[in-house]
Amino acid sequence: MSTERHAVRLRRQYTGEGRQAALAFYRRHGMHFGLVPDTNDPQQQAFEAAVLHTLARPHSALGPLHTPGAPFGVSAASPGVESLVLWPHPDHMTDFLLHLLPTRSADGIAGLPALRAVTGPYQDLVVRLLGRAARITVRATGADVERARAAALTAGREPLWDQKAAAVGERHAWEAVTDGFAPGESALWSRALRRPALAADPAPWSSRAPLAAELEGPKPRQLRPRAVGPLAGSVRGTVAITPAGGLGGIGCSTVALQLAAALARGGTRVALLADASDPSSPLGGQDRENGTPWRPVAPGLPTLRGAALPQDRQEAGALAEAARTRADVVLIDTGNGAYPHQHLAEEADLVLAVTRYDQRHWIADTETIDRRPGHVQMWAWLDQQYLQQPPRRDLSPASELLTFLDVAFADWVLQRTWGDGDPGWEPDWDLLAELDELDARDIEELPAEDEEPDLDRWRAEFLTVAGAEGTRRHPGLWPEVSSAWPAHSRRRNRAGLRATEPEDAEQEQLCQELLESVETEAIARWGAGLWQEHRRAWVTARAANRPLLQPYGDLIERIDVLRPAAEVADLLPRPDRGLPADRVLITLNRVRGDVDPQQLADVGHVLGERGGLGVTFVPRLAELAELPGNTAVLAEAGGPQAVAGARLAVVVTDHLSVGPGAGPR
Repeated sequence: MSTERHAVRLRRQYTGEGRQAALAFYRRHGMHFGLVPDTNDPQQQAFEAAVLHTLARPHSALGPLHTPGAPFGVSAASPGVESLVLWPHPDHMTDFLLHLLPTRSADGIAGLPALRAVTGPYQDLVVRLLGRAARITVRATGADVERARAAALTAGREPLWDQKAAAVGERHAWEAVTDGFAPGESALWSRALRRPALAADPAPWSSRAPLAAELEGPKPRQLRPRAVGPLAGSVRGTVAITPAGGLGGIGCSTVALQLAAALARGGTRVALLADASDPSSPLGGQDRENGTPWRPVAPGLPTLRGAALPQDRQEAGALAEAARTRADVVLIDTGNGAYPHQHLAEEADLVLAVTRYDQRHWIADTETIDRRPGHVQMWAWLDQQYLQQPPRRDLSPASELLTFLDVAFADWVLQRTWGDGDPGWEPDWDLLAELDELDARDIEELPAEDEEPDLDRWRAEFLTVAGAEGTRRHPGLWPEVSSAWPAHSRRRNRAGLRATEPEDAEQEQLCQELLESVETEAIARWGAGLWQEHRRAWVTARAANRPLLQPYGDLIERIDVLRPAAEVADLLPRPDRGLPADRVLITLNRVRGDVDPQQLADVGHVLGERGGLGVTFVPRLAELAELPGNTAVLAEAGGPQAVAGARLAVVVTDHLSVGPGAGPR
């Protein structure tokens, strides 16, 4: 049996998917991610785990799923590198959707809380977690969803899956699901959802999590990632990595290194060309091989070699031509506008136009939906008023001097604790006139009285240092204030108060003054009854520094308003050096994982309609931040860095296989 046929057959034993779907996965990804990959995204993992957990332990109002031959209604799954497709059994579609999609009635929320669903471009159902990028594609149509809606309404349940914001209690219900997972348990639930063909008897999962042994399947060793398949020497061509818009410092060299390593890990012969004079180049300061321009780039990757591009244009072009004769794929890091090699991109088969990811280009606005009770919204409004117009403390000259000494002593203790102490240190007496402008959060906190036995001695030393100038500046006040200050400082420190921070009684008086100043506007906004009933609770909580609003945080929903795909495409910078659009692939660098996948696909579609190749991305990862200084990480075959690099390599090889320059040059 051929390697391909064996791999397809084995994958189907785990997933239950059709032969064509299994074959398509193998022919695109090979074994570089494993034959039945788990997700590497914690958010996606939690979502998948919650989906199966919800199906295995449904709400009592719905009862268990009775789907013979299809565990929990799932007949097959197609687990991808960053995706998951579920194939519900067609005979149980309505029951499956009722158990998955969230509904609400007097008995609570059934289905998966905070799940939202929309029909995709191919009439598939895309389910996702509200406000997050995690998603699953379900092979169900809009008609299937409407049948589930009708069944829910008939049962007296309100569908929640198409609501824009979270319903009351949804966030708490979602957290109750995920908080119930023991350490490592969500990974098992997620893996079980990706391997439904192994669930011969899933009944025990209604009371316990899947066991690792239950999910190993017939040949677990043959599932592991390794360099087999389409990334291993399957393409030829030249790829230029260049900054979009000609700006440097956006990580072109890191993208080039990651792509080169991903291809080389699969056995592809890769030649990396870059300017060695660029401080970020991976080729600077390395020895050549046997007098040739070629040198190793990363330990453990023998099929990856690099060479420094000459400054001369003709010599650089000749080196690029020579590289094509010794490598399957040639990667050219053209550098930014300060370097002379951008012209080489004009002859490349594919150009990765690297640009920074800017969230403002993708998210037009954030919509806030406040479902908190009226009196809680009033408390939040009072907090805002307090911050915008904080009541002024009316201090006597003696109180001002006491507060100033608190500020100066905090600075003196900091100098003494963290430094050697400045023998010439003196208080900044100008701060006495600026006490109202100081924020207590910017002032150092003193050590606790019972943790630092020398505090009283330090107070005496501090007064000695400040005494001469204090007496000169405030001859009438200094004797009284300096005598009272040590006890004043000690009492405030025991109460946990920083300098300038008002004490409880004073804070309460300030809050009361604020209430009097905003009372007319507050009554107009909230009504006299609510104002009279709940204003005092705000004063008490504010004076005690108690988080009055915290228990109501889940009732505020912030929803990102995505820009239309055409607008995003207009905002993306592209090379302006006459490069053919049909060779340019926009590459977002250092993405924090918050790009909506459907929006990314829509933007790619728009760019394709305009003659371009679309858009891809490289995530922000700690391992990549160490490049090019630490290239040893590039040889590692596992982990988020390897997965991200292989994903980029898949996109690149897809385009090289079908692009105008496909095949040997």
